[in-house]
Parts: sequence; C-alpha cells; structure tokens
Amino acid sequence: MTHLRPDLPALDRIDTPALIVDAVALHSNIERMAQAAAARKVALRPHAKTHKSPAIARRQLAAGAVGICCATLLEAEAMAREGITGLLVTSPVVGRDRAARVAALNRVSPLTVVVDHRDQLDSLKTAIVAGDPTLGVLIDVDVGQGRTGVTTLQDGHALARAAAADPRFAFRGLQGYAGHVQHILDPMERRAAVRAAAGPVRLLVAALAAEGIGCPVISGSGTGTHALDMAGPFTELQVGSYVFMDADYARVRQEDGKPLPFAPALYVLATVVSTNREDRVTVDAGTKALAVNGPTPSYFIGLPAGTRYAFSGDEHGAITLPPGSPRPALGTRVLIGATHCDPTVNLHAGYFAVDPMGAVTALPIVGRYGAMGTALS
Repeated sequence: MTHLRPDLPALDRIDTPALIVDAVALHSNIERMAQAAAARKVALRPHAKTHKSPAIARRQLAAGAVGICCATLLEAEAMAREGITGLLVTSPVVGRDRAARVAALNRVSPLTVVVDHRDQLDSLKTAIVAGDPTLGVLIDVDVGQGRTGVTTLQDGHALARAAAADPRFAFRGLQGYAGHVQHILDPMERRAAVRAAAGPVRLLVAALAAEGIGCPVISGSGTGTHALDMAGPFTELQVGSYVFMDADYARVRQEDGKPLPFAPALYVLATVVSTNREDRVTVDAGTKALAVNGPTPSYFIGLPAGTRYAFSGDEHGAITLPPGSPRPALGTRVLIGATHCDPTVNLHAGYFAVDPMGAVTALPIVGRYGAMGTALS
C-alpha cells in the first residue's frame, strides 16, 4: 500500500508530465535487496543506469553496496563528480579519447572497466602514464546475450592473461551479464537459462585457476535472476531495476508463483487534458514521458483497477477506464506506473521524491547523453 496520491498538495505545484518517486517504496527496495545479499554473503554493485541519481547511489552504498555500476563512461564521470566511489563501467570503452578519459577518472576515483578485445586493452595502456594508479580490469564474457563479451574460452583466457601480466592493470576477474534472461516469465525456464548463462563463466574461471590466475570478482546478474545467481558463480550482483520496478518486472514471478519482492516506486504524474471522447480520456504523458519498449503501464494511482493506457503520440496518452467507471474531469492528476524504468528515467531531467508526510524533494538525473562537458574536471 503506497502513501502516494496524485492529489497531494505538494504535487499541485509540479508541472506535468513529471517523474515521481515513492520514497518509502524506494527505501524498502534498497534495504530488501541489501539484506538478501548480505544473508547470502554476496556483494552488491547496483546499476546506476536505472536511476542515474547520485542521491540514490548514496543510499545504496549506505545500505552496504560495495560500489556502483555504470553502463557508460559518461555515467561514471557524473557519479564521480558527486563523490560516488567503487565505480565499474560495464560496457567496453573504445577509442583513444575515451581511454584517456578513463585514465583521467582513475586518477581521482579508483575505477574498474571491462574489456572484450585486445585492442581495448592496448588503448588503455597508451592512456596510462608513469605514476598513474593501476586500473581495475574485468574480462567481459558473452553469456548468451550476443551483445558484448569474449565468445570463446581461448579469447577470454588470452585476454585475462594479458591483463594479469601488465603492471598497469589490476586484473580483478570476469563480468558475465545475462540481460536476456532477466525477463523470462516462466520461472523454470528462467532457472534453466541462468544455469546455461553461468556455463562460460565457470569454464573460464577454471581455466585461469589452473594457471594460478584468480578471479576474486565475478560480476553479473540482475533483478530478475538475483535470487538464483546468489548461489554462484557470481561474487557480486549488478542489480538495477529493483529500486523502481516497472510494467515488465511486474509480470515476472518467482518459483512459488509470487511476484518479485520489490514494490513499484516510479511513476509519471500526468494531467487529464481532454475528455471529449466517451470511451477514453487523454493525458499529457506520451512517448516523451514514458519509454516505449516493453509493455504499457499496468498499474495506476488515482484510477480504478482495470484501467488501460495506450500511447497517443509524443505528448499524449489515452486512458481507457473499465465500463461503468466515472471519467476523471479535466485537470485531474493521475500517477502512471513506469513502463521500462531505465529509459523512462533517461527521458527526464530529475525526479520528485515524495515522503510519507507528503513532502517533496527534487533529485537531479545525471549522465544522460548530450550532456555538455563530459570530462571530469
């Protein structure tokens, strides 16, 4: 049960569409994941790509996270400027300019990056100068997603050996992120997919161990498979969406049939701007306010159960209510549950977090594409 209501007086002063966070649900989600990981003695390195918020990252660190994952170098630079530490850039960094930025960032905030090709390692070598701190490195392993990562045991082995032998690097282990597994709806199919995804990681760990090369960090997992991945081989979890949840994760069930143990915390506040059609009303939240990938919103606050949303252009959405339900009047405020939370966040410049007393705190969103001045200074 949420304390959020679209008619809270503090929300009246917020122009719509706007991104709203249930501060109670957010705190509960952060604590619940931290407690689960601690109980299984697995580290958490949550993903900033979900929230892009230094304030939320600080809460995750305070709850026990060992650091924060960043999908892009831009995110890592933005987080470091706000004092967030223990950063891991989870996408390979390509190009001399970006390698130089990695080296610059590592001088002021210890950093770990992933590589999946020898050329990436060579570019980073060139950027590191005498007197620089060592740069943390993980080998990115393709575990079935077909996106990034080494695709053969031989390539992974050679790349890990090269990183471990170079004094400019601190070889820390492997990354194996199975993003393609997180949203599998059938619990047993998801379990089988988790087992298959872990296979290449286990093989490479064993091959390196045979040469005396340890992998103290094996990073991966996600919200949809966190409970399964705590059994290994992962030493740390790159969970992200658990802080907010969304329409897609609302469909995912655990093996006991229950939903994932996290509450919806992210909504878009919208205003009813047209009521002329008998079968629907129109709100001012369309594709510029809610991500279009994934299912449409499945939960609302201020509207009856059975309400449906459909995109109706850049600035508008169509709200269809169950038969017999009274239509909201012009100007009515509604809260629409997030579609895919990560790209929904990326559409906005900031959040408004609402606490149980109805007080609102503005939280900026950082590290979005197009930000001027990308280098840390």
